Amino acid sequence: MQQPPKFMPDKELSKVGGSLWLYIIMQLTLSFLFSFVAMPLIMYSLYYEYSAINACIEMLISFISGIILLWFMSNSFKRSTKDLKFSFKPKEIIDTIAMMYFLNYAIGIIGALLSKFGFPDTSPDFSLSGGFLYNLFTFISVVILAPIFEELIFRGMILQVLSKYNKVFAILVTSLLFGLLHLNMTQAVPAFFMSLILCYMCLKTDSLLVTILAHAGNNLLALMSVYSDNFVLITVVIMVFVIYGLITIILKSKEVNAFIKEEKTNENWYARFFKQIPNLLYLIFTILWIIISLFINMF
Repeated sequence: MQQPPKFMPDKELSKVGGSLWLYIIMQLTLSFLFSFVAMPLIMYSLYYEYSAINACIEMLISFISGIILLWFMSNSFKRSTKDLKFSFKPKEIIDTIAMMYFLNYAIGIIGALLSKFGFPDTSPDFSLSGGFLYNLFTFISVVILAPIFEELIFRGMILQVLSKYNKVFAILVTSLLFGLLHLNMTQAVPAFFMSLILCYMCLKTDSLLVTILAHAGNNLLALMSVYSDNFVLITVVIMVFVIYGLITIILKSKEVNAFIKEEKTNENWYARFFKQIPNLLYLIFTILWIIISLFINMF
């Protein structure tokens, strides 16, 4: 009689860091290759818009690396994107957007205050300050590609794999990995807190479509906020989401506390996760990169 496969969490946990290393290597490799492929276009940009070419290259890198990583993770974790659930839940989507945007808004205010004391501002710059093509490529990257691929990779693959062991552990580690992947303090801090909400709502709603649309909505609000000084309606929309987000977080606080208590465990999954060499190296590499970038920006 054939024996069932052994349960080997250490091997599975190490694949998470290995997958993210592949993603980083792909990003760097594709950036290097596209730089040479784009040389004729850069020459042409003397007569056209250089920023649009860069935005197009970043969009292509995001798309290609996302497709390859999803294929690799699907095979590595034996999970298919077809197995994920994509239920449309409008209220949960709005709640998630509002909570994320409130946190991003609060982080932006704190970052602006800290910048007066010499610390870099932690508010991401999503301004569409270029020509039509630059703005178009940036919009596609920020509002369409990033939400789809980042949610499929982090909430669709990594979160689902880690949640088998402990859901609170899965949310915190997935969010930490997601934040660190941005490789700069400006994006890492908001991304971490944004991911906490996305991970929690993904598990509670059991729908990846909720987080994809909420992620896209949050990024769209960030793009709109740049023009809030010129359009009163945008300011009103943003403030409504900020206030509604604060109320939603307060109302969900008891639910979250109950969720945390239910997930208490004696197993130290955090130590077990970061004892795996790929995961530990990812943690060290990304933190060092962020610290070095922080000091370069400060001096």
